[in-house]
Amino acid sequence: MKSLLTLIITAVILINPTQQVYAQDNTSQTGVLDESLADLTLVLGAGAVGAILGLSTLSFVDKPKDKLENVAIGGAVGIVVGVGIALFGQATKQTAVITQSAPQDANSVESYARLDFSKQKIAESYLVQPTVGYNFSF
Repeated sequence: MKSLLTLIITAVILINPTQQVYAQDNTSQTGVLDESLADLTLVLGAGAVGAILGLSTLSFVDKPKDKLENVAIGGAVGIVVGVGIALFGQATKQTAVITQSAPQDANSVESYARLDFSKQKIAESYLVQPTVGYNFSF
């Protein structure tokens, strides 16, 4: 019986054509709605984890009924941490998008030259030598 089952499984594996599986394309852009839902899920998940941690502190007090605010405080701290993580993720994502999507055509070289020129003029206006001098004579 065991050998018959092995023979059938082997035959099915050999006869069945293999299916090609492709990985998800990394260059696909996610929509604003998808990013917003992911951030909202992150914030709510962090709030739930914070509330669970606040709930776990109730087992260490004599009267847990008097310390129910620990659950609310834990949830609030979790939400604040979740918002911070989501903001940091969006800030670093935007920086990566800006640096990776810089145009590489002829106009961009001219734009970069203009940007360098304006940075140089700003630096010259702020880095001037002081015009006030002091002379001490005795």
